Amino acid sequence: MILRISILSRQLYLLALLSLLTLSFLIHSSQAQNTPDSAPNPIVPAEPELDAPEEMVGIIELVDDSASQVLTLLEQMTDKIILRHQSLPTIKITFDSRGPLTKREAVLAIESLLTLNGVMLTDMGGRFMKAVPATNVNTHVPQMLAGSTLQMAPSQQIYAKLFRLDYLNAESAGAPLVQNLVSGTSNIIPFPKSNALLVTDALINLQRIETVINEADRPQAVRETIKFVKLNYVQAPNMQSRIESLIQGPLRSYLEGNTSVTADERSNQLIVITHPGNLDIILEVIESVDVDAAALTSSEVFPLRQAKAQEVVPIINEIIEGQRKGREENAQTTRENQRDAILGGGGNEGQTAQGQTTPTPTATSPASGASEANSSLQFSNFVGLSADERTNAIVAYGTQQDLKTLRELIEKIDIPLQQVVIEAIITEVNLTENQASGLSSFGFQYVGGTNIFSGINIQGAGIATVPEQTSIDLNKPSDFNLGLVIESAAGDSNVRILSTPRIVVSHAEEGVINVSQSRPIITGSTSSGISENLNTRSTIEFRDIGIRLKVTPLIGADGTVQMEIEQTVENVVSTTRIDGNEQPIIGKREATSTISVKDGQIIILGGLQENSATDSNNYWPLLGRLPGIGSFFGGDSQDFRRTELIIFIRPTILSNPAIADAISSDYVGKARESEAIKEYLETGSTSDIYMEGSRFEKKEKPAEGPSENSRPGPRSHRR
Repeated sequence: MILRISILSRQLYLLALLSLLTLSFLIHSSQAQNTPDSAPNPIVPAEPELDAPEEMVGIIELVDDSASQVLTLLEQMTDKIILRHQSLPTIKITFDSRGPLTKREAVLAIESLLTLNGVMLTDMGGRFMKAVPATNVNTHVPQMLAGSTLQMAPSQQIYAKLFRLDYLNAESAGAPLVQNLVSGTSNIIPFPKSNALLVTDALINLQRIETVINEADRPQAVRETIKFVKLNYVQAPNMQSRIESLIQGPLRSYLEGNTSVTADERSNQLIVITHPGNLDIILEVIESVDVDAAALTSSEVFPLRQAKAQEVVPIINEIIEGQRKGREENAQTTRENQRDAILGGGGNEGQTAQGQTTPTPTATSPASGASEANSSLQFSNFVGLSADERTNAIVAYGTQQDLKTLRELIEKIDIPLQQVVIEAIITEVNLTENQASGLSSFGFQYVGGTNIFSGINIQGAGIATVPEQTSIDLNKPSDFNLGLVIESAAGDSNVRILSTPRIVVSHAEEGVINVSQSRPIITGSTSSGISENLNTRSTIEFRDIGIRLKVTPLIGADGTVQMEIEQTVENVVSTTRIDGNEQPIIGKREATSTISVKDGQIIILGGLQENSATDSNNYWPLLGRLPGIGSFFGGDSQDFRRTELIIFIRPTILSNPAIADAISSDYVGKARESEAIKEYLETGSTSDIYMEGSRFEKKEKPAEGPSENSRPGPRSHRR
């Protein structure tokens, strides 16, 4: 039998709707007043009550029926009034039951067809139901279900239910779990503060969600045990390292993944988290290792031969402090991670599908080291050191491994630094009006094609020998000996040698060449007494005024020398009176250069020029001093003078004592007093070298025998 049902007109629905809404409101108001507050919320039935639900309705056949036609069919079967939303989707439903159905089966089939095509049904209570689009079902306030849904008959009607969770975290664990069970058009809203989930979906899906939550939202079964082990002799990080090496080594198949060991350095304890069956073997290992052995720390004195103890100690202390801070940060991170793992991370982090927590193995901290090789590079918390300036030694204490590491560090630091001999000639050149630079006074003529300075005029001053060549090849700097005094061209008296210093400076140390005079400068005055008899007392300080050269060499591994050179030239250019005291006006010229040269190459520094004026008067003797006519026999004049400071510098690296001895021997051999210097170096005395030819020279007296005619002199002359 094929059942076909006609569609009621919309006018009849409007009249029925108004009357039934009024009746429903009155009924619910009366029930609300008569229901006590303590009465439990009744379970709302999932399906509308049907008259004779098992009655056969025959075969249902739908062919391209619209949503409105299907809803009308459902109204006739359930005796319900279905309110339709204006935005219901335009659909065509085709269905063939292929056999007779009961009224209950027919209603379930029609509801499922509507849900599959985007039309959701919600029960409004009484005789009213509501049909809304599935895309925004939450906005139509579906009816809330209280209590369990498992006792209801399955249905495709839309309801909302609040699931309260006791153990699962609603936001991090509950929502992802439920998301896989709801339909695509449903909605899940987590409430973190109340740890609950509000789910809107078909009743049949809500029943599935409730079943899953009942199984998952249970207290976690703790399979591991936590044990705090106090250590008496071994440091907790070292013990942690040993046990973790066993976990990653021979006991890997038993302990890996379910055992975690954390060291608490403050209390020197181990926190062991493992399965109860593994605890005995771990405790046995700890008891066997934590025994009284040799002293944990000892002391040692490291004497230094090259470096200064007070400079080496801060360097090593920085390394120790850096490692200590790293251990503290890693220990803090490990403790926080372990605490989160023990407490479940504030929710259900680390849970498995069965709701159980798997302990996270603790990462090995740098303090303990992953292996014996790594731990040997770390200082323990017992290490300490101090500098003894009197003996230039480092007093250290710590474990044997600490002292071994300190010994290796000190041996690498306490090494002799390379030294460099810096030879310099400081000259001052009087410039003529046509000279732009004082280098021309030395006869320098640069030949670019051959890379040679030619035309240099050199003569010896305090040197035994003078080279014959008059040119210097820049590629052979050894041809130019700075032991020779450079002069200007023949007959040129405008070049003046101010100083020829020679110093030895260590790598990265500052060398100073100071050619100056100390002059008193008034820095303050103090007056006392009354105005008629005022006493003034001045405070002075001596200041070096002259030439100051600072050189800081850096010796490279390839034989180059990088020098930072600071030149400062000060001189008194004039005077002035301040509070009755004549004070000098100091002119200052300075320059800073950074130059890299090869071993033995020569640097020429110039450009520090000065202009000065000198007032003078010339007159005839006697006549120039006569008043009135003296100006005819004399006059005043002003001379202008321009000078330039030119400095020659050559660094020579003393890579070994043999080079230093060769340089010294060469310098001594070319000196005029070579013989006297050599004898003094060999014997410690110049003997009679400086007395030869003088009246103090010892002369040998001829031997004389007693004479017959000789008589003793007066008694007063005898001795």
